[in-house]
Amino acid sequence: MVFRAGLIAFYLFFAGAAFAQGKIVVHDDLGNSLCLSGPATKVISLYAGHSETLLAMGYGDRLVAVSQSDDGELFPGIPRLPRNFDPESIIALNPDLIISRPMLEGTHGRALDVLRRTGIPVVNLDPPVWTSLFDYVRTIGELLGDRGDVQVDLLARSIERLSIMAEIRRAGSKKPVFFLETGEKGIRTCSPDSWAAGIIELAGGVNGASDASPLREGSPLAPYGMERLIGITPTLDVYIVQQGAMNDVTEKSVYERPWIEILRGKRILFIDERDLSRPSVYRMESTVRQLTDFFFPEDL
Repeated sequence: MVFRAGLIAFYLFFAGAAFAQGKIVVHDDLGNSLCLSGPATKVISLYAGHSETLLAMGYGDRLVAVSQSDDGELFPGIPRLPRNFDPESIIALNPDLIISRPMLEGTHGRALDVLRRTGIPVVNLDPPVWTSLFDYVRTIGELLGDRGDVQVDLLARSIERLSIMAEIRRAGSKKPVFFLETGEKGIRTCSPDSWAAGIIELAGGVNGASDASPLREGSPLAPYGMERLIGITPTLDVYIVQQGAMNDVTEKSVYERPWIEILRGKRILFIDERDLSRPSVYRMESTVRQLTDFFFPEDL
């Protein structure tokens, strides 16, 4: 992945929204046009990654409800909607914008249609990958009243700063080659252009499974298999185990696997799925620092 240069250059070419006669017009990731009469001030987020990015951008005070999967500690006092939410409970909050994701149209399409019919704007934004990150942040900024360039510039500077930090910590040493386990069954890893792959590469890692193909177009997950893992094991320095709903394992269960001997001599890192695979600008810096500390310990 050509990370910094390609990503920073990419955002310069696309404007995520347009202003017309004081109105805000955006096109979401389902190709729908959305027009707001003004900046959104009472927002409901139906996806934890959206909620955390709003928080990181300074819009946490505009959230009136978040999803059940959101971290309650990050949003004290803000209602968390149940997975099968009732449209009436959302209408009662009087939001002026709902930020959803395309996947929810398949599982909650009827409820979302009810909300649209009441006049509540619903925008569908895919969780970003690295090539769409700046457009994603710009679009959120536009919806909440910013031109977006300031937020995008701040994000680009943050990414550049983290990249420099990782290079300083590396101090000329070899970049570690990693394999990320996102699922034990069948040995799944991450897609090469996924959020997780980008975060680890930003921290100084090199993806040993860059030949992986996603489960389906746009999926952050990729099947890999034991045979291919064995084939690349000699090149690996670090085996990263993501822990969470997608990979419900413990350190004990990993070390008791019959095939664990193939990782003899490799460093193993266990990391929370929310920190690594949830596309969240809020978690980006802390996760990169956690990975950099592991890759390039200061006491070595």
